[in-house]
Amino acid sequence: MGGGPIQLPPPPPLRPRTVGGILEAAFGLYRRHWATLLEVVAILVVPLTLLQYFVADEVFPRNVEVRNGTIVVSEGLGRAAGSAFVLGIVTLLVTMILTGAVAWAVAGALVGREPSVAECYRFGYARLWSILLVGILSVLAIAAGFILLVIPGFIVLTHLVCTIPVVVVERRRGGAALSRSWELVRGFGWPVFGALIVTALLTGIVNAIFTAPAGNGWFGQGVAAAIGSVITTPFTALVVGLLYFDLRVRKEQLDVATLERELQGSAP
Repeated sequence: MGGGPIQLPPPPPLRPRTVGGILEAAFGLYRRHWATLLEVVAILVVPLTLLQYFVADEVFPRNVEVRNGTIVVSEGLGRAAGSAFVLGIVTLLVTMILTGAVAWAVAGALVGREPSVAECYRFGYARLWSILLVGILSVLAIAAGFILLVIPGFIVLTHLVCTIPVVVVERRRGGAALSRSWELVRGFGWPVFGALIVTALLTGIVNAIFTAPAGNGWFGQGVAAAIGSVITTPFTALVVGLLYFDLRVRKEQLDVATLERELQGSAP
């Protein structure tokens, strides 16, 4: 699916944006590009979510049971653990491809164009290992922060929020991408953290609405969870992309024309 260029409003002014401003812009871009964004996410999220729920329902309940208040491990637990490991690796790789694809779609939306679904996934596949590396490094850094104390964990999470947009737009890798994100967020941690918290609350409510009446069957639960993820994932990515864009505007006077040139240089 594709479309011609769409005229967007001018870049945000050189001032700190409110949480409301970020969310309003994200809703506006979502309404404008919803068809492509939902399609990009649904292609991988729906089958992956159903597979996760199937494995959870068909494998683990048969190997781990609670009898008279005692956990009983039956035969075949090794096979269940192996299935979980393979599924975890597949989930990680698919999630990283999806992350790159959605980030590319969002970056395109920010400069007024709607890339095709095929283009988004070409980018996600081309940048798989770069995104995987920064994803692992980010998780390790955030986990270390939470292990030390809860507050440092939130500080690290907030300052690394722009890591994926940095990989997508600026083609930085590994520690360079993490350092770049940290530098961009420095001095604006509270507004960025506020936007992330509100976004998490909104997406959590939407996911709860879909999953609450899903019933007990794995298929119904999986479908409900997949629908919730398909709807909320693009919005979260839009908020993160807008945060990145806004920080560069305020710190570096970035404009849409410059961002467009950077995206052309980063295209697969």
